Amino acid sequence: MKRARVVTMNAALGPLDYQIPKDMAVGPGSIVVAPLGPRQLLGVAWEAERLPTNEVPDARLRPLAGIVDVPPIAAPLRRLCEWTADYYLAPLASVLRMVLPSSAALDGPRQLTEYRPTGAVPDRLTPQREKALAALEGRQGTIRELSDHAGVSDSVMRGLVHAGALEAVTVDADRPLPRPDPGHAPPDLNDDQRGAAKSLVQQI
Repeated sequence: MKRARVVTMNAALGPLDYQIPKDMAVGPGSIVVAPLGPRQLLGVAWEAERLPTNEVPDARLRPLAGIVDVPPIAAPLRRLCEWTADYYLAPLASVLRMVLPSSAALDGPRQLTEYRPTGAVPDRLTPQREKALAALEGRQGTIRELSDHAGVSDSVMRGLVHAGALEAVTVDADRPLPRPDPGHAPPDLNDDQRGAAKSLVQQI
């Protein structure tokens, strides 16, 4: 049976041993999900010989719940974590918290729901709804973003969703931002200002 010694992100706990499921490739430095009672904690698999503890019999080991699909923590960084914990008399888990990204970052891309016009016109077309549909042509965004752009309340937008005039679209929340356009809205310079700006640009 394969077993892993895991340092969980709970500084009050020492290293814990877990069973490695057959379909899971876990090595030193792997970031894993370790069950602890009803909870599941993030942890890092470590070299057993570097973290001695009272070993639990194989029959009592719980299997790891999962492995996070990110590169493992490299050996030199693990040694630095050990040295830092020893030098500052700090739990190894506390040092690892400074090394690992946040739990939200490890969860992978987040998703959110945006809305866009369907082209359908609701049976009950109030002035507010008509104003919103005219402003939203070709646009997509959250309820709040669309209502702010159209200058109407969130309830008007939700009404358009229920009427079938807006449809929900799932998008990645962490998608790249659009490339800025350096030529957007250039200032209107007079001749003296244009000459000064040209001189500065040439020097830079």
